[in-house]
Amino acid sequence: MIILGRILVFIGLVAILHAGYSAVQCRTYYKLLEEEFTSLPVDIFIQCLLGMLFGCVGVVLVAGEFKEIRAAAEMASKSWESLGNRPSFYTFNHRGKKLYSDLPQSSNW
Repeated sequence: MIILGRILVFIGLVAILHAGYSAVQCRTYYKLLEEEFTSLPVDIFIQCLLGMLFGCVGVVLVAGEFKEIRAAAEMASKSWESLGNRPSFYTFNHRGKKLYSDLPQSSNW
């Protein structure tokens, strides 16, 4: 599947590059004929869309197996008491140490 995905990505990139080249060529042709350039021909649009579609399908095939995103699977191993506990927010080294280090230590606290 990975090889097929890479081939589809390559085909998609080549199709998009060719559509871009064709768009520039079409615009130059209209300038030579001194006609107004209103829009691109339909075949260039279709080629660009197919190139994008092939590229997207190829990237999905190259990416491999997707994992299911479920919060319940991660939370199943934790207890209710630890759900509110967020150790990533614990800060023991903060500016309060430096700000209040000059104050005399009192025994009122």
